Amino acid sequence: TIGKAGGNAAAQSEAISRLISLALRSGLDPNAIVRQLNGISGPNPTWEDGRLILSTPDAIGKALDDYLKENNAGSNNSVAMKEKVRITMAQETSAQETSYECKDCGTSANVVNEGGCLTCRECGWSKCD
Repeated sequence: TIGKAGGNAAAQSEAISRLISLALRSGLDPNAIVRQLNGISGPNPTWEDGRLILSTPDAIGKALDDYLKENNAGSNNSVAMKEKVRITMAQETSAQETSYECKDCGTSANVVNEGGCLTCRECGWSKCD
């Protein structure tokens, strides 16, 4: 998995994901994002489920395209897509507001979710899924 913590590939994936989220929340046609990402070549192309993946951006573009095709959420249905994005953003916001309690020191003020791991900034306790 590629998330917040990590090296260059993780940082680039995080940046691409945030920009896609911003573009979708701003009402950009998701097919325009797919067109921009598909075909970007990298140094290590690979095969996944019978398809050639040229780079991380290419994989993200293909995944978004697959999602749009499965959910009929292309440019002809941009209102439905905007509604899905709005609902998803509301869910993300409520999930971010969830507080966690440290299993060692009991504090909840300094427990954060970073890269899929709960970490207490008070005592250093950590738990990963």
